[in-house]
Amino acid sequence: MGLKILQQLKALFTREGFAPERIGTLEQWIEIVAISLGVVAVSWFARPGDPTLSQLSFPWLWLAPVLIALRYGVLPGLISGTVLLVNGWIATQLGRAPVDVSAAPMFGGGLLVLLCGEFSDVWRDRNRRMEETYLYVTERLSRLTKRHLLLNLSHDRLEQEMLARPGSLRDALVRLRSLTLDLDKRDEPLPGADGLLQLLSQYVNIEAAQIFTLVEKDGTYALGALAASLGDPDVLLPDDELLTLVLETGSLAHIAGKDISMRRRTSQLVVAPLVAGDSQLIGVLSVTRMPFFSLNVENLQMMLVLLGYYADNVGSAFGVASIQKQLPGMPFLFAQELARTLRLHKKIGMASHLVVMRFHGSRGHEIADNFLRIKRGLDLYWKTFANDFPILVILLPFASSSAKDGFLERVEAWLESHFKGDFMSLDVMLHVIDFDVRDPLSHLKEAMGTP
Repeated sequence: MGLKILQQLKALFTREGFAPERIGTLEQWIEIVAISLGVVAVSWFARPGDPTLSQLSFPWLWLAPVLIALRYGVLPGLISGTVLLVNGWIATQLGRAPVDVSAAPMFGGGLLVLLCGEFSDVWRDRNRRMEETYLYVTERLSRLTKRHLLLNLSHDRLEQEMLARPGSLRDALVRLRSLTLDLDKRDEPLPGADGLLQLLSQYVNIEAAQIFTLVEKDGTYALGALAASLGDPDVLLPDDELLTLVLETGSLAHIAGKDISMRRRTSQLVVAPLVAGDSQLIGVLSVTRMPFFSLNVENLQMMLVLLGYYADNVGSAFGVASIQKQLPGMPFLFAQELARTLRLHKKIGMASHLVVMRFHGSRGHEIADNFLRIKRGLDLYWKTFANDFPILVILLPFASSSAKDGFLERVEAWLESHFKGDFMSLDVMLHVIDFDVRDPLSHLKEAMGTP
């Protein structure tokens, strides 16, 4: 018991104990009240004849509201400062204040609290925006990693295996993409799950398998409804050992794995998760039968990558299909990123912009081709044509108005240095679309001259 209390105290005096990343609302207000009243109580105990500490050369009591304002913002800091004002009034009424309480120290302390609180609010808002940008970049890196692994697997396939298959890996991806973009199946929890099983039977040689949805509750996942079935598989039980391992680790599990017990409380050969790009589990695949020679590392990797590619497209399928219905020529990857940034803008209000450049001059094709070589890291470019004139659409994710203006200034400087002109002299029509407008897609169609 004593050791446990010692460990708790030791954890309290760590960096995480003093400044945890997440603090509940109730804990926050308890901490604000406790610090404010605790400082006042200490002043009454240490100096009962001067509980306002007005005779000291430094206003030590104001450290409490300053710290609270730096930690939680303006309003909590002002509430803490109000406690000090009440303390001064009580001390004056009881005759404990050695000198009359003047307004100047109180005004100065309140002004300091306001400045610290405003500083805290500004930097917490900036930190939140940086976290959202980091999550977006991390999600995009995850998708790129999966695609890179998919590319390596496609190039590592032996020629004999590829000849024996009904199509190439690229054909499988195109079919997967079309399955998730089928608007007639948008009401299904996992649209195109039957087609996914058919693809897996061709490329991974599974013979009997099922796909289930997952239900999230209190931060944990439980087995949901059956989405698709192939062959005559055994029922996947909620307490299956492979399923439990998948839900704990978020990765594929099979009967030959080192983490499986000797008793093997499972009737499945393989259980694999369907993990989207944001690391969210949306379902599981259970394989009851497959040829013995097919249960190898390469096939399991192929299975996991195909499932990840499918899951990544399911989340954005409806938005991509809606965008490509309005702008049929838009590439899938561009439409996917556009749908994701539109969704994030509606969710958190992060600014993004679309820049449309229509080249009508005699050097339009040359400028457009050269411009594609100077793209920024996060920006996405789409080149299309209208009446034989090139059009470039640039997506600027999480770009504020100042970032957009800086981008346009850099483009104009590039035009001046390489083509000795600006937008007007080179006959480049420029349209900038802010995501704050009511319907960015309608503005994009209008800017491109699409009917």
